[in-house]
Amino acid sequence: MKRNAPENAWNAQTPEQEPWNEPDYTPDQLPERRSGGSARLLPLAVCAVLLVVLLVEGAFFWLKGRQLAWQNAVYVPDAQQSMYQADESFAFGPYQRAVKVSGQGEDLGPITGIAQNEKIVRAAVSLGVMNDAAWDCDGAFYLQCDGVYYRNLGGYELEEEHPEWAMRALEGFELCGPGMEEGWVYFLVPESVSEGTLWLHWLEKNDDYDTESVQTAGVAVQFDQEVTGND
Repeated sequence: MKRNAPENAWNAQTPEQEPWNEPDYTPDQLPERRSGGSARLLPLAVCAVLLVVLLVEGAFFWLKGRQLAWQNAVYVPDAQQSMYQADESFAFGPYQRAVKVSGQGEDLGPITGIAQNEKIVRAAVSLGVMNDAAWDCDGAFYLQCDGVYYRNLGGYELEEEHPEWAMRALEGFELCGPGMEEGWVYFLVPESVSEGTLWLHWLEKNDDYDTESVQTAGVAVQFDQEVTGND
């Protein structure tokens, strides 16, 4: 005969489960756990701020350099450009005057009276003899750097601070003169300039002294040689 199980038999076979309670956190633990994400984001935010500052500073100095460049830039008449080798004599102008330009220029650095982030560079030029002066000519020297043209400094601009430089400074009009000339052509350029193209321009004039034609000759020049002497 089948016996009835005791009333508490089921309860004896299935252990009683304790109710689940949410873990207890002390007040000083909760903020630490919640701030873990913020702590990880803080270095990223600092890096982002530093990157923005560097970009802004870089843009500022680039724009400052371009401002100085365009401030000293000059208008150059359009003409067919002919390039020649440095340190080799070539014939220039309608009178086929012998000209030689040194490919190694000199970096003279800043001088008193010029703007910050600017400097003086120079290139050596030799002009051969012509039989007669060309009165219908207007000569000019230009230095082309990064698409910007700078006109040469004459002795008048140099004599106050460096009269020894002014004594050997060539002027543009000497391209039209008859005598042999040897000297330096000086330019005021941004400090970042380390090379450029020295252009000689021969501008033919009519009776009204208007330009009728232009002949040019260009030579590549390096200015990475710093000089502190006074020759």
